[in-house]
Amino acid sequence: MTKTSWLLSSLTAAASLATALDLNTSDETSIKQAASEIAKGLYLYHNESATTGDFNQPQPWFWWLSGNGWNGLLDYTVYTNDTTYQADLLAALAENIGENRDFVPAAQYGWEANDDQAYWVYNALTALEYNFEPLPCDETAADGTCLNSWLAVSTNAFNLFVSRWEADAGTCNGGLKWQYRTSESGYYYKNSVTNGGFFQTAARLGRYTGNQTFADWATKIWDWSTGVGLVSSAFNVYDGAGDNDGANCTGINQDQWSYNIASYLHGAAHMYALSEQGETKDLWESRVQALVSTAKSTFFGPTTDAPDIMYEQKCELTRSCGTDQTSFKSSLSRWLGKTAVLVPSVSDTIMELLTASAEGAAASCTGYDNSTCGSQWYTSFNDQSDFGVELSALEVVQSLLVKNAPSLAVASST
Repeated sequence: MTKTSWLLSSLTAAASLATALDLNTSDETSIKQAASEIAKGLYLYHNESATTGDFNQPQPWFWWLSGNGWNGLLDYTVYTNDTTYQADLLAALAENIGENRDFVPAAQYGWEANDDQAYWVYNALTALEYNFEPLPCDETAADGTCLNSWLAVSTNAFNLFVSRWEADAGTCNGGLKWQYRTSESGYYYKNSVTNGGFFQTAARLGRYTGNQTFADWATKIWDWSTGVGLVSSAFNVYDGAGDNDGANCTGINQDQWSYNIASYLHGAAHMYALSEQGETKDLWESRVQALVSTAKSTFFGPTTDAPDIMYEQKCELTRSCGTDQTSFKSSLSRWLGKTAVLVPSVSDTIMELLTASAEGAAASCTGYDNSTCGSQWYTSFNDQSDFGVELSALEVVQSLLVKNAPSLAVASST
């Protein structure tokens, strides 16, 4: 029996277990222990026989989820100082960087879109910000820096996004397409997770380096997103818009998913952090505050007696979330936590939401010695547990540790 089938078979008996994962949200040791148990459950999905750093997931294959999963385990390593998964993490990132060191590996040709790439780039950005162990240097530039450093890889991906934006600028006055290959069905769709990913990448590089070019691009992407209507005047973040047959992004798909607003939220938090005191900083702070408020009203409170618990409002109540959709709460949890550190004025609100959600998530972790969790954090274990469910539970619990994590670095501090 494989690790994955072993994990999944254990879920059939999960609902009969009376106990849940123990979590004291006021005790750092308890939080770390709970995160450790959930991380074990997540890691059971890792395909050790693969050379591509993938996790076992059902078809259709979602390569981006593996990138998202490693970012969860990277956060775990940083927050807990537990290096259990570090070697596999670094090996997976090295395997997927690609020959141009930008997370476009040949093995993912035909699977990878702009948003998939962004979710692997987040690993490099996170490693950069936390001064994480570098990859072995594969080549040295003339100035002595490694061509596969976290900064180099992140910058290469940014430059690739810029070139694709410029190639796509003939419609909608700008914006990245979901797919960058013309043969893919999503080529005629400009969506929020893609442009939010580009925005966040630019903003995070801007805060880290102090380079105005990155900040200018972040502002440009934000202005385009609000101008075209992906980010509404009420700070709802809608899914996307088509640009084929003269549509020109005039018809917005108003579906709302938690990872879309999360992508823009964390980028806006970095823009606040890099801005000097004054009108610009105040403007970005107001945007962060509005995004947090809209996220709270849209993605928290599935029932009247669970007003602060996170849920995926588009599909969770009907238990219709797919494997990718069950993972979306991992992004909202991850980037809410990091935003709480970067923007003090929203910190208390965010931590209250994460605390209630983490308590609910832990209560759903009743499978296989409490290491596998349920998707609905306002009920007991509900018979749905998969890679995305497990990753979301890990991120919401370990995000309670974010304020004790190392401070986010800037270039001069490395």
